Amino acid sequence: MLTIKAEIKRQEQKADGTYNIKVRFTLNRKVKRLSTSLFIKPSDLTKTGNFKKGTAIYKEIEQLVTSYQQKCDAIKLT
Repeated sequence: MLTIKAEIKRQEQKADGTYNIKVRFTLNRKVKRLSTSLFIKPSDLTKTGNFKKGTAIYKEIEQLVTSYQQKCDAIKLT
């Protein structure tokens, strides 16, 4: 089963203090990450490194993940 999730890597903080948001695809225990053009500030993260809900960037992340899920579902149907 394919799972798609947005994530950041704490050790890959940029010089300006932001993190690049990556989309993680997992299928049969194999993981691939896709860099996005989205960057997040530490103030938009919880202490555990999750995205704070209700922020503008959170909505963009959710839309991005949803669009990838729809595209992958469309591929499975054909």
